[in-house]
Amino acid sequence: MNKFKQIDNYFENEDYRTSFNKLAVNTFDIDFEKWYKRQLFFNKYCAYSFIHKNQVVSNVSINKMELIVDGIKKKALQLGTVMTSPDFRNQGLAAALINHIIEKYEKEYDFIYLFANDSVLDFYPKFGFKKAIESAYVMDTAQLSKKASIINRLNPENADEYKTIIRIAANRVPISAKLSAVNDNWPLMVYCLYEFKNDLYYLKEEDAIVILKREENTLHIYDILSLKPFDLDNIIEKVNDKEDEKIEFHFIPELKRYKVIRTLQERQDDTLFVRGEASLPSEILFPMTSQT
Repeated sequence: MNKFKQIDNYFENEDYRTSFNKLAVNTFDIDFEKWYKRQLFFNKYCAYSFIHKNQVVSNVSINKMELIVDGIKKKALQLGTVMTSPDFRNQGLAAALINHIIEKYEKEYDFIYLFANDSVLDFYPKFGFKKAIESAYVMDTAQLSKKASIINRLNPENADEYKTIIRIAANRVPISAKLSAVNDNWPLMVYCLYEFKNDLYYLKEEDAIVILKREENTLHIYDILSLKPFDLDNIIEKVNDKEDEKIEFHFIPELKRYKVIRTLQERQDDTLFVRGEASLPSEILFPMTSQT
C-alpha cells in the first residue's frame, strides 16, 4: 500500500482529473469531463482516489445528498464511481477507500447508501452495508380521465428553454414526502442535460416539467419538477396518451383518486445497499434522478 498515494477533492488539478476521467470512461463509459466543464457537481461530488505514478488507479466517490424521508429532512451520503484499474485490482484499494470514507463521514450523516451491479453483491456487506429491496409502482390507465393541456418538449440546447429548466430545477419542491431528494441540482441537472435531454416536457399551466418516456404502451414517469406542490393525479391525466396502457412511476407516487399497484422488486443491475438503514422508511424507492 505504500506505493499508492491517497488524494481527494482534486478536480482543479487537470492532470489528476484527466486521469480520473480516463479510468471512468474505460470502466463505465461515462465522460465526467463534460459535467465538470459545465460546473454540474455543485460542490456535492468528491472523488477519493489512490494514485500510482501520478495516475488515478482506484476511486470511490461520495455524493452529498439531502433527502426527505417520511417528511423529515435527512443528510445522506451516496457512494458511486467505485472503480479500479484492471492492473491494480485485488489489492484492497477500493476497500481502503470505502473504510476511509465511512470513518470520516459516518457520524456526520444519517446513513450511507449506494447502488451496486450484480458483479459486486458480495462486496459491500463486508463494510456493514445491507441489501434493501425497493418497491415498484404501476397503474392501469383504464381508470384515468384524460385532460387537454398545453405540453411542450424542452430542448436544453435552446437558450430560453435551458433557462426554464434551470429556473425550475434549482428550486423544485420534493416529489414525494415519503422519500425524495431536495436541493438536488447534482445529480438532477446531469440527468436533464444528458440522459433525459430528449424527455423533458413542460406543462405551461402548472409551470412544471415532467420527465417521461414511452416504451411498449407503458408510460414511464421519472420525475416531476415544480416550484410549488402539485396534484399528481392532475399531472398524469394531462400527460397520459390513448396508447398508454400502464404508467410506471420511478419514484413513490402520492395519488389521491387513482389506484396504483405496489410490488417489491429485486433488480440485479442496481441493487440498493444501505448502512444505517434504520433511517429509511418501510416503503423505499429512490427517485431515478437522484441516483449517481
